[in-house]
Amino acid sequence: MSPKRTAPIITPHQNPDGTLLPEGATIFLVDDDDAVRDALAMSLRAAGHPVAVFGSARHFLDAYPHGSSGCLVVDMDLPDGGAVGLLRTLAVAGVILPAIIMSRRLRRNALVDGLLSGCILFLDKPFGIDELLALIRTAMETSAGNPSAMSTYADSPR
Repeated sequence: MSPKRTAPIITPHQNPDGTLLPEGATIFLVDDDDAVRDALAMSLRAAGHPVAVFGSARHFLDAYPHGSSGCLVVDMDLPDGGAVGLLRTLAVAGVILPAIIMSRRLRRNALVDGLLSGCILFLDKPFGIDELLALIRTAMETSAGNPSAMSTYADSPR
């Protein structure tokens, strides 16, 4: 009889690799595609992250509790203003929240606009969950006050 395999026990705010997330940090996932949003939310929760999901920028803005720590994972092409518009709205409101912009078609001008709006990371679709988790760890370290984590930028589309 083979030994019973058990999954590692993941406590809230802990990644499977053992690294801790900032206390109270939430992944704010904003994507208008239900299937993408649901799949990403399930994978992120399985990795031990608390996740709040939103189908639009407006829904996020209406529900975001100002002062909450975490990371914004947002689709570039939301029908109600897009990721860059959302980041600009947050900046005007004085919200500092690290962000990852996901897109099927990253464009250099959108990258520059996003950087000027405060976005720190970009991710081409399709991507693997491990790639997203690595970027989230970077964003979480940044939000926890580690400025050296801000070194991951996409400077051109792949």
